[in-house]
Amino acid sequence: MESLEIILLDFKKSNLDQFIKKDLSIQTNQIRSSHFYDNSRGKDTEFQDITSFEEILSPKGTGNLFLSDLNLGHNFIDVMIVFSFDEQYGDITMNFPEEELYSGEKSETALKAEGLIRYIFDMMDKYEIKKVRVGYEPATDDDTCLVEINKETKNFNDIVTKLLG
Repeated sequence: MESLEIILLDFKKSNLDQFIKKDLSIQTNQIRSSHFYDNSRGKDTEFQDITSFEEILSPKGTGNLFLSDLNLGHNFIDVMIVFSFDEQYGDITMNFPEEELYSGEKSETALKAEGLIRYIFDMMDKYEIKKVRVGYEPATDDDTCLVEINKETKNFNDIVTKLLG
């Protein structure tokens, strides 16, 4: 079983709390596991104990969440999110089993892909994300990247077609 990966590149750390708390709106009952390292206290901490994700990932930091499900324009099951941040910017990588997108009738798969791409476009606009890569893990590799979306990318249908290709 392969995993699909969405990487939000160069995400502004100052937008992290709003993104996690409002847009992802993660509930504690969705969390299967979490791990963040608190630099200020020098120890591990869990998602539900964090008041500010910007602070916990400062000056640099990483963390991860494994969720039972997450809505990214469609409700995907078994989603892993990895946060990796430098002083001001970082990457947010979301990972889920490929059958979450590609299973079902062709029309159902198209609706899932459209919902996902619409979600990505919305987040790019809202948080001034310059580039998003979507593909098989690792989507950072050109060989496994299905689609790269940037500010110049305008044709929604072309992206959906490439993703379903």
